[in-house]
Amino acid sequence: MSTLPHASALALRRAQIPLPRVTAETRARTGSAVPRGTTRQPAAGRSPEPRAQLAAGPSWHFAKHVSATLDRSADDRVTRRHVRYAQRAVLWRESRLQRVRYCGRITHGGDGGNVVAKVREDVAHFSGLQSCGSIWACPVCSAKIRNGRANEISAAAAAWDLAGGSVVMMTLTFPHDLGMRLASLLPIVADGFRALISGRPWRRVKDQVGVVGTIRSVEVTHGGNGWHPHAHVLIFVTGEISAEGIAQLAVYARARWAKWIMKQGYRVPHDRHGVDIGLCVSAKEAGSYVSKTQDGRSTGNELARGDMKQGRQGSRTPFEVLDDFRWTGDVEDLALWHEYEAATKGHQAITWSKGLRKILGVLQEQTDEELAAEEVGGDDVAVIPAEVWAGVVKIPGLDAALLDVCERSGLSGMNKLLRRHGLGDALPPPG
Repeated sequence: MSTLPHASALALRRAQIPLPRVTAETRARTGSAVPRGTTRQPAAGRSPEPRAQLAAGPSWHFAKHVSATLDRSADDRVTRRHVRYAQRAVLWRESRLQRVRYCGRITHGGDGGNVVAKVREDVAHFSGLQSCGSIWACPVCSAKIRNGRANEISAAAAAWDLAGGSVVMMTLTFPHDLGMRLASLLPIVADGFRALISGRPWRRVKDQVGVVGTIRSVEVTHGGNGWHPHAHVLIFVTGEISAEGIAQLAVYARARWAKWIMKQGYRVPHDRHGVDIGLCVSAKEAGSYVSKTQDGRSTGNELARGDMKQGRQGSRTPFEVLDDFRWTGDVEDLALWHEYEAATKGHQAITWSKGLRKILGVLQEQTDEELAAEEVGGDDVAVIPAEVWAGVVKIPGLDAALLDVCERSGLSGMNKLLRRHGLGDALPPPG
């Protein structure tokens, strides 16, 4: 196990002085890090920065750069790529899942083990590398898988709305306490949802309201009360659902959910903290349609893009826990990550009810592994020999930086960067 020697940072952390939250993307842009709940030590001869300046963009370091070559004026897409690649590089060392340790680092072995840099619609990517296909444990594969799921769900919701149907969103949570193991909490949500949509009472409500199916997504955060698994559910209803119909769903779900939670030995959930229900509203444009929830987010993204979410009210998403370990070396965060990694293995993150895909006219589902491994194509720009790639993955941030320069200046820019790090050249594509 490797950790970062930041005793001073951990000592400062104990001061419990609140500061504005610094996101992973802000850290990437500024090349700096602030451990959660800590203050900064000013450089010698300088006065401490005002909090307004800290919130706008801190400038000192407690840990490694995301990448020494990240352009600080880079846009959000490039910055997010650097963050995800940096997080994955931590997992190359620390993950207990072999497929994650190999993801984006080990080649398929074909074509002599070489890696090809491609560009499609001005976005660069690598071809020829193994992918783990983990929607839970890999920041890179998760983004690709969840993007595919989000597009799929948004398209389904859009088509249903155009056909005159309604979409209702429901959130399911339950009381939990610090110290409870995630492995025991996750089944409460998954099994509880299955209990919610089974049996004669559900069939009666389903027929009365006109429910044709559901899509369920499970998410996990960690906060002051420990692990917090919860479910977001889309309920597809025939025709325009009335306020009475929503109320009927709410009354049924809250009573059934509370009964299930108490049966498992947990405290009774308060109505709005156990089951929250609202109607998704939609917006239509010629040739383009996006279905949105009441707070303006795409239905598909709200349901599927857990990789882009941040924790609320002091809680952290798993990738924020991983990122905090990346910056502070806090072994407690690493232990949390390992618990999360083990507990989520084998669990489905997003599921559709039987027959709903056919009703909505959605194509046959791809597996997570297929989505993650899917080649997006594009024009070949450079061939990185296997021995050069072996050096690339040893230098933090260099893989993401190579994609940056590939987009900006092609093969010549990539070779300038490789030479700067004492590595051999990439080659022009054959033909």
